[in-house]
Amino acid sequence: MMMNDMHEACEQCGFAYARIDTECWGERGARRVMCPICGWTKYEEYSLADGSTAIAKRSVKRGFGAYRLIPPGGFSGYNAFHEPPLPEVVKHIQALLGRGWKGYLTIWDEELGKARLVAGHPLQRYEIPDDEGSAP
Repeated sequence: MMMNDMHEACEQCGFAYARIDTECWGERGARRVMCPICGWTKYEEYSLADGSTAIAKRSVKRGFGAYRLIPPGGFSGYNAFHEPPLPEVVKHIQALLGRGWKGYLTIWDEELGKARLVAGHPLQRYEIPDDEGSAP
């Protein structure tokens, strides 16, 4: 797999490394591109029949922010808001980050036209012991 198949530029905020997740089942597949900064998301389903690839379904959602929560000693994925998040949701994520969870929270700022970091840090590393008991 080539590196350019693993990321692409966000079409909303321009961040150069929107994340791509793929899956395949039988003669169908799906590809989800999500910007970890603003939450912009593109979803495509593919038909893989007859050795060719054709888009069967495509949707693009505007981002209203993004977050990642990593519980102590665990793994997680990235998540996006496709509508402005409720204040209770923002407070809950902030509370988890304040209690030792790793990750971050961004909210889309309509006036500035870009995502604003509300809590945490997108590049914050989490510590997960390996088989020998040492963390990275």
